[in-house]
Amino acid sequence: MESGREAVKEALAIEAESAEEVEAARAEQERGRSGISVGLLLQAVEKERESLQLFQQGIETLQQALEARRRALDQQEELLTNLMNEIKESRTE
Repeated sequence: MESGREAVKEALAIEAESAEEVEAARAEQERGRSGISVGLLLQAVEKERESLQLFQQGIETLQQALEARRRALDQQEELLTNLMNEIKESRTE
């Protein structure tokens, strides 16, 4: 599950970088330098896409962890049920 956390942390960092590039693009546009602004906005879009991909990876990792925990709980429940049945049987003998 650690890799899920790391992916989310990295995604948040990339998202922050993207926001900074958008702000820089706005500043450049206000200065009349729209060429630089376009480049910064394109970089921001790419970083957002990368961020979304990392979020997706984090979500997938968490889903796998949830499924593994569900399976473990099902196994525990089955063992407890079997144990309870054995105890009941031993009491009736």
